[in-house]
Amino acid sequence: MESLKDYGLKAVALIGMDQEYGPMLKWETSLDGETSVKDMIAEFYTMFMVGMHRDILPKAIVFEDKNVVVSSYKYNLLCLFLKRGVDIESFMTYAESIMNKYSGNPSKLSCLRSLAARVNQFWKKNQ
Repeated sequence: MESLKDYGLKAVALIGMDQEYGPMLKWETSLDGETSVKDMIAEFYTMFMVGMHRDILPKAIVFEDKNVVVSSYKYNLLCLFLKRGVDIESFMTYAESIMNKYSGNPSKLSCLRSLAARVNQFWKKNQ
């Protein structure tokens, strides 16, 4: 998974909605050892899902120290935390294809494998 970190991926998380408890972290992997969504689950869920019923969903949010790209499927969010300056469009495409492939509920391992395969394909094409 080192290639994912080299490509600018800081962390990956899947956030879901529990009908009783609200937004919950299904799984998370920090590739840089610093980035975590654990303390901001409800905030991230609200930022990205507030316009769901009006079809006004943001696909990315730019912060001072990172970019966050999200793909939603029903009530699940796949969040990709990226370094500033990384190609957001490519990661949006990756996130959407992973969420569609796994019907909105990818396991941590399948998500990371899919991301690694896509990043490696991208590098081979652009060398």
